[in-house]
Amino acid sequence: MSARPPIAAIPLPHGFCHPGCPYCPVGAQVPAEALVPDPTAVAAAVDRVRDRLLLAGKALVPVEIGLYGGDLWQLPRGPRTDLLDAAEWEVRRGRASGIRITADPLSVLRAPLNEFRARGVTTVEVPVHSLDRRVLRRLGLRHDPRAPLEAIGRLNRFRLRSVAHLTPGLPASSHRSDVASAETLVKARPRAARVLPALALEGTLLGSLHRPHAWHPMSLREAISTCRHVVARLRAAGTELIRVGLQPEVDLLRGPPVVAGPFDPALRLRVEAELMRVRAAEAIARSFRLGTRRFTLVVHPREESWLRGPCSGNLLSLREQFRLVDLRVLPLEEQPSGELRAFEGLLEPADVPPVRRRRKKAS
Repeated sequence: MSARPPIAAIPLPHGFCHPGCPYCPVGAQVPAEALVPDPTAVAAAVDRVRDRLLLAGKALVPVEIGLYGGDLWQLPRGPRTDLLDAAEWEVRRGRASGIRITADPLSVLRAPLNEFRARGVTTVEVPVHSLDRRVLRRLGLRHDPRAPLEAIGRLNRFRLRSVAHLTPGLPASSHRSDVASAETLVKARPRAARVLPALALEGTLLGSLHRPHAWHPMSLREAISTCRHVVARLRAAGTELIRVGLQPEVDLLRGPPVVAGPFDPALRLRVEAELMRVRAAEAIARSFRLGTRRFTLVVHPREESWLRGPCSGNLLSLREQFRLVDLRVLPLEEQPSGELRAFEGLLEPADVPPVRRRRKKAS
């Protein structure tokens, strides 16, 4: 898989979205029109990324321009056209490889996708949030739960990369409904997904729902548990996982403060560690024999931190679970990413059996 280009992000304001957007402002003091970035912000964002590459001693490569946050298609026509013109110019002059935008399902179903492609748009991020009708109604969203699936299908037909946003923990949701949304979503075959547990943010719709105690966000423990199952469903379907956890200062214009909810900058690490702990326990159990006291877990180097978990908590938990004297983690480049093997005893790299390559099925 080729490396992703660095992203030159230009956050767009919420406030123009269709009714029910969880992050649209409520009672905002500043009109949304005043927050729309000037088209010169596009070139400035590209310059900043290129400067960072040079300072880091890296080669200059075309960046990806990200016009996301709020719904681009819902911006007033003039500012929207100016921003797209500026982004298209960066693509045509070779400083950008493509444009990434955010558009909600109804916008995707109405927008001229052929024109977007011609301008250099390659990726569309779709805030699906949930596919549970009760959750959508609680937010005030008017569209049918099938609309996000139809939107992703339309993007696929136009050969645009679709990135779906799921928001576990919304009002009227449950662990079961959030997992069910993921299971339904993958049937539409989005290329990638973000899993962003709901946060009550100051000045937003979710923030207003939290204040009168009409909605209680998930705890961090609940978020980790639900996200673990959601991520597992996405991975099983081959959907790339881009992000776990909303970062308001990065993802939203002006980064509203978090009032309540499972905010943790290391949320993805915690979710991946929980997934890896379960897989490691299953791998050990398959090889475990009475009297076994030592085990070696073989993992790809990129996934070693996930296997260990925060403060090596996974290793401590596994040692207690199986009453082990020692548990060694052996990172090997030849170990396929996403797979894990367990062996009795404390092995050195030369002792690890080679990976069995799966035979390709005859067509």
